[in-house]
Amino acid sequence: MDKLFAGKRGLTGDTKKYLVMTGIIFMVYFSMKFISPIVSPFIIAFLLAGLLNPLVLKLHRKIKVRKSILAGLILFVICLLILVLAWILVLALVTGGSRITAQMPDYQEGLCVLLGNCCDMMEQQFGVDGVKIEEFILEQVNVFIENLEVKVLPDMMGKSVGYMKNIVGFISFIVIMIIAILLMMKDYDRLMGRLKEEKDFKAVREVGNKVIIYIKTFIKAQIIILCIISTVCAVTLAFMGMKGGVLYGILTGFMDMLPFVGTGIMLIPLALLRLINGSYWQALLCFCLYAVCALIREFLEPKLIGERVGVWPVGILFAVFAGIQLFGVWGIIKGPLSLVIICETCKYLWGKEKESTQN
Repeated sequence: MDKLFAGKRGLTGDTKKYLVMTGIIFMVYFSMKFISPIVSPFIIAFLLAGLLNPLVLKLHRKIKVRKSILAGLILFVICLLILVLAWILVLALVTGGSRITAQMPDYQEGLCVLLGNCCDMMEQQFGVDGVKIEEFILEQVNVFIENLEVKVLPDMMGKSVGYMKNIVGFISFIVIMIIAILLMMKDYDRLMGRLKEEKDFKAVREVGNKVIIYIKTFIKAQIIILCIISTVCAVTLAFMGMKGGVLYGILTGFMDMLPFVGTGIMLIPLALLRLINGSYWQALLCFCLYAVCALIREFLEPKLIGERVGVWPVGILFAVFAGIQLFGVWGIIKGPLSLVIICETCKYLWGKEKESTQN
């Protein structure tokens, strides 16, 4: 990296910086687009090994068991806790879905009553034929249900092979990452010693440290946002007198962490069900809660991440948007990560150029 400026002595300072920045942006994009899917399990394994290493060393000194075995036991406990938590969440969703399915006839009846009342009100207020409006809406609902049965559901079933491939790919990713962690834990201290001794890795170390700080900040920010949104939703839904409101609130917080899922997958159906049941103020409160949760994330995420890693909050917001456009769903992570790598690499190179100029 230090030699990137050597062949550009004939260029002005600004031109040189723009060219270098363009090259860095291209390299980061190429790496994120084509190389990261191959090396990401090993990079994540290296980061997790670094997190586990202090605990493993502490246990190793006490019970004199091999580090790889201790790391394996710790990973087993962590995976078990994650599976138990996932099972509780799935069980809660299935239970809630079964309850909704059992009450579906009541919801249908309530929807018809609500629709009839709305059409009667329109007829009284505006003089339109309420019966025709009701028949038209019901006809469109039936058309929608038929299209759902004929087109959407078969299309989803036809893509089930693709979904299975994605699931198998995810499982393979986790298995490879766990194996890589166990192998790295064996020689982690020696590997880190080599990286610290090698002068050629100085740039990688400095930029890597900043990226690790960003990752830690990102995880901490997500946990803070999760706790805030879960608390707000649980308190609000419980205040409304909703049965299982606290559980729904916690689930809403977890759903908010998932890309392109968010709180809407919980709060909008709850609002619609309350609307059908005639609980209009509760439905309105659910819609307002959905808007509040969206504002909480949009306000806190750039501030918690951007300000702490030395990037403007609007820059993080732009990086998320650009990342989604360039990398798809994973762009939510890859976009800000790419921005941090570009900024820190440029800072390092320009700092080296300034040092060489002064000397």
